[in-house]
Amino acid sequence: MIGIVSDPVFMNHDTGGYHPESPSRIQYLHTLFASGEDPLIRIIDPVLAPVEDVMLNHGRSYIDMISRTSGSGRMADLDPDTVCSPDSYHIAMLAAGSLVELVRMVLKGELETGFACLRPPGHHARKDEAMGFCIFNNVAIAARKAIGSFGVGKVAIIDFDIHHGNGTQESFYADSDVLYFSTHQHPFYPGTGSVSENGTGEGLGYTVNCPLRGGLNDSHYMAVYRHILVPLIETFEPGLILVSAGFDAHAMDPIGGMQLSSQGFAAITQVIQEVSSEVGAPTVYALEGGYNLNALKDSVSRMMGVLKGVAVPAIQPEAFPGLEAIMGAHARMWPLL
Repeated sequence: MIGIVSDPVFMNHDTGGYHPESPSRIQYLHTLFASGEDPLIRIIDPVLAPVEDVMLNHGRSYIDMISRTSGSGRMADLDPDTVCSPDSYHIAMLAAGSLVELVRMVLKGELETGFACLRPPGHHARKDEAMGFCIFNNVAIAARKAIGSFGVGKVAIIDFDIHHGNGTQESFYADSDVLYFSTHQHPFYPGTGSVSENGTGEGLGYTVNCPLRGGLNDSHYMAVYRHILVPLIETFEPGLILVSAGFDAHAMDPIGGMQLSSQGFAAITQVIQEVSSEVGAPTVYALEGGYNLNALKDSVSRMMGVLKGVAVPAIQPEAFPGLEAIMGAHARMWPLL
């Protein structure tokens, strides 16, 4: 059974007119699940996170600032890209809590896997700073909760958004119990994610950045996921895999500069599901970016097909300039690469 958090309430985070991270993203995706008639899907109601859970990754003063700003009843800019509206604090707490609930249910065996169709997204959110459309780092909070309360020893976070998840990286940069793996366009916003950013102290090697030049396609991504991600997960053997599922690397996306197709995202999902099954780690996906509404809906639909067990046509990996350098840099810590 696949657990889906999908609710129009997430449209209540108001980003104003013409903002790419718009409520329409939820409106489009909710049509995939609104009927509630798919026997393979169980709709999970949104759950409000307690402040204590959000404090696993964020400072109390920052959380209180978001609450006050939202409670002012006015629209406010938290940074040049991130908007706080009167309902934003409540919806951001729902986003974090709903992902944690999916993780709990998957780890208890009540669900096989899950997808949290929520906003605001999270992977740019830093401990005490909103950034890049993100207020609270949903995936980082869920990873902390899984380790601290749900008995998981190690968590792998896979981030295929076109933008580097700088907030998630910072959260676990010195940790060896969380492996952060990211494919992202580079150089690009937010400017982080070079191959040399690979952790510090006990976390050295557990941040695995795969910075990619623009214009790469499905086959190029398959080379990264087959030849780098798979041996990493096989070696790390996590007890849970969380996926920051951003779809802005799609060729139709107005912000990104990659050439992935909807089928390419299905192929990435297939790789993740295959290796998760191999190591016995359940997966939970959380929506991040993706700003062409039709491409977003089609990509999520294809991803859901894979989670339901639909076979996808094989996409053969294709090497590209820079791939060997990425593999070589990480092979110092992970010799199987």
